[in-house]
Amino acid sequence: MINPLSRFLGEYERRGFEKMNKKVEHNWYQEEIRKPEHIQRINNVCNINNYLLRRHKVLERPDFQFKEKNFTSAKIVLQTLKTIITFHASYTVGNPVSLTGDKEFVDLMERVYKKGQFTKQDYEIISQLIKYGNAWEYIYLKDNIIRSKVFLNEDCYPCFDERGSLYAFIEYWRDAASSTEYHTIYYNDRVESYTDNELVRQSANLTGLPIHYKSMNLAEDTCFGEPFVNDLIPVMDQIEHLLSKIDDAVTTLSLNPVAWTTGRMPDEPINSNLVGACLRLDEGGTFQYANAEMDYSNIKLELDSLLQQFYGIACVPSSVLGQSNVANVSEVSLAMLFNCTDNVARQNMYSLKEGFAFRWQCIRKLMELQGTEIPDEWFDSLDCSFNVNRPVDTQSAMEEMKMQWDMGAISKQTIIENSKHTTNTALELDRLKTEEDTAEAIRIDIGNSERGKTDDNLIKPDLEK
Repeated sequence: MINPLSRFLGEYERRGFEKMNKKVEHNWYQEEIRKPEHIQRINNVCNINNYLLRRHKVLERPDFQFKEKNFTSAKIVLQTLKTIITFHASYTVGNPVSLTGDKEFVDLMERVYKKGQFTKQDYEIISQLIKYGNAWEYIYLKDNIIRSKVFLNEDCYPCFDERGSLYAFIEYWRDAASSTEYHTIYYNDRVESYTDNELVRQSANLTGLPIHYKSMNLAEDTCFGEPFVNDLIPVMDQIEHLLSKIDDAVTTLSLNPVAWTTGRMPDEPINSNLVGACLRLDEGGTFQYANAEMDYSNIKLELDSLLQQFYGIACVPSSVLGQSNVANVSEVSLAMLFNCTDNVARQNMYSLKEGFAFRWQCIRKLMELQGTEIPDEWFDSLDCSFNVNRPVDTQSAMEEMKMQWDMGAISKQTIIENSKHTTNTALELDRLKTEEDTAEAIRIDIGNSERGKTDDNLIKPDLEK
């Protein structure tokens, strides 16, 4: 049985590499995953996972002696990074991606997406892109349903040739309880599964190699993307360190300062728990507290500068995390407020659409194997639009689209595709068509009834005669 804890223990992964290196004979896939570029990337992934699991650098602050006792230093851990990741993921695909194109083909694709839960997979892919800079997805057929598998980054070992082309993909992990090694190797035409280097299963590969989603951030290795969070961790470490030192200073120097006297000391020690105790000192003796005045202006300047740089690098409006207030909520002010966020989302959209193109090709192959022929005209018309989860002035947007509709400069389908209230364009058009047909049928019935009454009026005089 798979132990899920083994996927998140970074130190365990490193020990696994050391144990594997001690073996004398290796298969080709064992040699592949031992390459330095893979070890470096997996270590980086494990470090990010450890950080998200609250194992921060600030926890290494040592304790010290204060008033002849061991003082536990403050170790403030902030999980703002999780909020940043969730914000960007929800901003881009929090609202389901809308498919556009041929009405009949879009309806088929919507059914595939719903049965295979592709909306949830889109969210997982964008989360991994933000955290690790890379994501891998495999499209397969199970129980006559087209499904998607998104791999864990720490288990992925893509194999590139000297030209940067992917020729194989290795999924490797080790069970923490039994130390059993599992290798699943994806080729263009088959998939092989190994348990402790023994082939246990081989099956045909109907959709080719897994799809690689890569972020557009500049990286040392052009075959991989750069994690977005790597730019945020050093700044967050410094913020945590500064806040922890301020907490220690307030606790020791302001709330519990060291007392000192001149002259003869009292014969018996004073209970530290007493409040308002009276001391009797010799003539000329003094009693004072050794406290320090913290430079509030400089501390505030440094902390505010760090927070400003953090939000700037994270491309998140400070008002989203409650750091400031928004007085003007017009469409223009919202666009300016979320401008940097839109830039990050636009890069993520390009990465997703590049991968979606390969996903749709795989889905088309499986649909044709199921007996559904997809004409090239249908497939070439397929596209998608992202409904970013940004606060918008809905009234202004609707007024602009209504103005274009009155001018004859926009179609009803385009309005539906750009509306945040609809995610399934084909279904909405079908409903509108049904409503129009029903209304037309009612008008015909009313017209026939009116004509029937007119005919009766014309016949009545003849009957009276």
